[in-house]
Amino acid sequence: MKDKYIKFKKKCHLINLKLSKSKLQFQNFGNVSQRLDDYHFVIKPSGVNLSKINYSDYPIVSIKDNKVIKGKLRPSSDTPTHSEIYKLDKNIKGITHAHSLYTTIWAQSEKKIPLLGTTHADYWKKDILVTKKLSNKEINKNYEKNTGLAIKKIFDNNYNVLENPGVLVANHGAFCWGSTAEDSFLNFERLEFIAELSYKTLEINKKSKMSKVLADKHFKRKHGPKAYYGQK
Repeated sequence: MKDKYIKFKKKCHLINLKLSKSKLQFQNFGNVSQRLDDYHFVIKPSGVNLSKINYSDYPIVSIKDNKVIKGKLRPSSDTPTHSEIYKLDKNIKGITHAHSLYTTIWAQSEKKIPLLGTTHADYWKKDILVTKKLSNKEINKNYEKNTGLAIKKIFDNNYNVLENPGVLVANHGAFCWGSTAEDSFLNFERLEFIAELSYKTLEINKKSKMSKVLADKHFKRKHGPKAYYGQK
């Protein structure tokens, strides 16, 4: 691969280090990847001590078939899931996966995170959905790929992958994506915060709801051609 990918590998390593030191990750359960081009991505190696490796050790993987193009270390076991997510849209340039506390609580409960407030609406246009449970056959053969395909099915029903940058995987955890590896990590931080807000809100008021008008206002003022939040 060309030298131009070095900066992406360095950044991917730094974000994996950041995840490993954050409250989002439990022990070693988490990984970050970075798209390199239309056909390849780099991802955290499987089961490694990040303090003992550097960016040059990260494997480069084919999006099409998960083959390692360059690198001696095995890629994360979640690599096939990342591949399926990258296939959803070429604008997805980075992916973060972790088992953070509140996202995992929702995932294990097999419940979507309802759109209850403006913090949620600033980043997700709709409820944060959860995949369907995998069948025994899907678990026993091509488990990680089937996890990615379960995520893909969520977006077959008028649910925009770029307007909703993360989902829950039933009984598992969450995956988030973004315009870079760092952006996907930031979206995961937001998802964990939203998951906690929603959990505690429903503890206080099980009937809590938010108007669609207010939700749309907050999403559109930060996203889209008429967005006016922030500086130009």
